[in-house]
Amino acid sequence: MNWKRDIVEDPYISLTLVLLVIVGAASFYVHSYVGLGIFLLMILYFRVHQWYLMKIGDGISIGRTTKRIRLHCDEEQKWEFQLQNKGMSIWGATLKITFKDIVIPTMHPYSSGVEDKIEVSVPFSIRKNEEGSISIPVKGKRRGLCRITNMQLEIPHLFGSGKVLLDLLDNVPSTIIVFPSDSPVKMAEQKLTWKQGDVPIQHSLFHDVFHQIGTRDYIQGDRFQDVHWKATARTGSLQTKIYAPATQREWMIAINLSDRYAITNQLEEIIQYASYMMRLAVEQNITFSLVLNVRSQGGTPYYYLPPGIGRVHRQRGMEMLSTLSTDEFTIPFHIVLKHLYLRQLVPSVFITAGALGAREEALLTKIEKQKIQVYKLNSEQKQGVVTLWNRSLKVPS
Repeated sequence: MNWKRDIVEDPYISLTLVLLVIVGAASFYVHSYVGLGIFLLMILYFRVHQWYLMKIGDGISIGRTTKRIRLHCDEEQKWEFQLQNKGMSIWGATLKITFKDIVIPTMHPYSSGVEDKIEVSVPFSIRKNEEGSISIPVKGKRRGLCRITNMQLEIPHLFGSGKVLLDLLDNVPSTIIVFPSDSPVKMAEQKLTWKQGDVPIQHSLFHDVFHQIGTRDYIQGDRFQDVHWKATARTGSLQTKIYAPATQREWMIAINLSDRYAITNQLEEIIQYASYMMRLAVEQNITFSLVLNVRSQGGTPYYYLPPGIGRVHRQRGMEMLSTLSTDEFTIPFHIVLKHLYLRQLVPSVFITAGALGAREEALLTKIEKQKIQVYKLNSEQKQGVVTLWNRSLKVPS
């Protein structure tokens, strides 16, 4: 592990050395063996002093295990760091850790700096060839991803005549992610869709082929793969499987983070609304996906969470929302919509949030013509409202 070493010595050390040399020269001149003995002992002490400052801290390392702690706002958790010392024993040291105020310590004293930074100081000691840990209880303050920006180890000299400052040059893999809070959203009533799915309903043009509810006599035009051969053998006449009527119930939440040439000033509100809608989808057992117009190096040029269901899938979406900031590099939202349209990734219900221009409106018109319900998320009186997209809006051809 790489550390940058700085040695801070007592300012009186240099003056003491000068006086010591003068006393040693005077003792030699007057043939004072006691003075010479004291001079040699002091020289030995200063040599050991220098050697100690040069060697102390060698062999100290921070655990490299990747660990991510997940929190909600106002939730408490312990942030732990593993240490190992293969060098000299360290006594009375202080570990100073700097990070953003996404989380705040609850038990250790800390100081606030520039750029929303927090520095917390933790005293510790560790013996040679010993492994230990430092635990910092923290509480989630606001949405975001919290990383260690600086870690400094301050080791004082045993006799208080100086100290060593070790600044960690490597990255600390341990991080804390604070999920966004939910903000209620009023959802417009959704109509039945005209797409194949697995959501059971009373009447539908489609059926769930994995949910058989009985058999009937074979009629001309039935598919060969739908013939129930065991029932046919038992009754002596061809029998066809009967499947439960079903339809598709899936949401896609597409968020435009940009507004003209900057990130929208409604970023936090939109994130809280999206978080609530994902929770609503989990409670109602609805499949959902998430799209953000942030540049990505993956299979798609933007952030895309494929369709999924359940709490684990929602956690992935919450992590995507938690890491967003006003420093993101975005791509035009109409490019995202065009990519979704051409790849036929848009499900039966499409919910868009953020600013929409003429190009976006034109693409939403094409998407709607594919019998897809297009909705728009707006904020009215500090509450999210999801209504059908304004079809009466004039869109240039």
